[in-house]
Amino acid sequence: MKASNRKKKKRGNRKSNLSVTEPKPVLKEDSSNLVKGKEGRRKNPPLVSRKASEKKADNPNKIVEYTNIAIQFLKDARTELRKVKWPTRKELIASTVVVIVLVLVLSVFLGLIDFVLIRILRGIIG
Repeated sequence: MKASNRKKKKRGNRKSNLSVTEPKPVLKEDSSNLVKGKEGRRKNPPLVSRKASEKKADNPNKIVEYTNIAIQFLKDARTELRKVKWPTRKELIASTVVVIVLVLVLSVFLGLIDFVLIRILRGIIG
């Protein structure tokens, strides 16, 4: 009976028995309203009209920001393209010839199979 009365140990990285002196965690929404150095006091949230927030969304800085993002993307793309090992003319011609030959061989093979299957079906159907 003594074994059943024992509490099982919890597994994991939980902290056991937080001390009373530790401050309570502050939520994100609460932290914006706190005055520095005075956790107990809260300052009033700033009053913002809807029109002011709408103006903020249409701010011309958004256009500048998107332009800067696009320019940075193009710079990064250019940098990456410089790292590419481009094939020489000889390698390019050899690869192209291989592709053309394989396409011709496969098309002849599939054409023959199609021709044979059509002959078989005409013989069965009559």
